[in-house]
Formats: sequence, C-alpha cells, structure tokens
Amino acid sequence: MERIEVNWQAVKVSLWAGASGMVVGAYLLVQAFGFLSPSKAERLASEKSDRAVVAALAPGCAEEFRSLPDVKERLAALVASRGSYRAKDAFPPELVTWPGKTYVDHDLVRACGNLLLKNQTADLK
Repeated sequence: MERIEVNWQAVKVSLWAGASGMVVGAYLLVQAFGFLSPSKAERLASEKSDRAVVAALAPGCAEEFRSLPDVKERLAALVASRGSYRAKDAFPPELVTWPGKTYVDHDLVRACGNLLLKNQTADLK
C-alpha cells in the first residue's frame, strides 16, 4: 500500500482562502443585502412597537395630568425636575404605567412631560 503525501502548504492556503471568503460573505450579507439575525430583527421590532405605544399613551397622560386637582404643584415639580430621573415623581404612577404593567415607564414620563411643558411654554408666550 502506497502512502499519500499531503501538501500542507496548499491545504493551509485553501483553508485561509475559505475562511476569508466566509468573512467577506457575511459582511456582504449584512451590509449589502440588509440581513438581520432573528434576534436583532425582533429587538428592532420591539423597540419600534414600544415607541408607538408611548406615542399613543402620551396625549391621554397629559390630558389626565391637567385634570388633577393639584396640577399646579405637580407641574412646578415637573419643571424643577425636567430631564432628570426624578421627573416621574411629578406624576401619579397610574398615569405613566403601561396597561398591564406594574412599573413606571420612563419613556412615557419623558413623552408626557414634554407635551405638558411644551404647552406650558406656549401659554407663557
């Protein structure tokens, strides 16, 4: 039986060429053809959905906020804490909590606060 000699130099070059081709192929899939992994696509869809829910809930939040009996004090607290984490303290928790959730949504706090403060500064002009 004859022993076969393997040219390891040729094999090594072929392996490197194959690996390089896979890297270039993956890059082209992502950049040129817009390929997304299922987890990234799901994350992007979830973020877009969350933004849509916040946009839908914010006007109702602002309207209910304006009908609170202590709206002047709460609005002053909102102005004082504008842009900070403590802005949530100016709202009753049920106004800035998504239906079915038990925690305050800070994106909803920001959106509702922006609507309230935008109207507040428009009233001052």
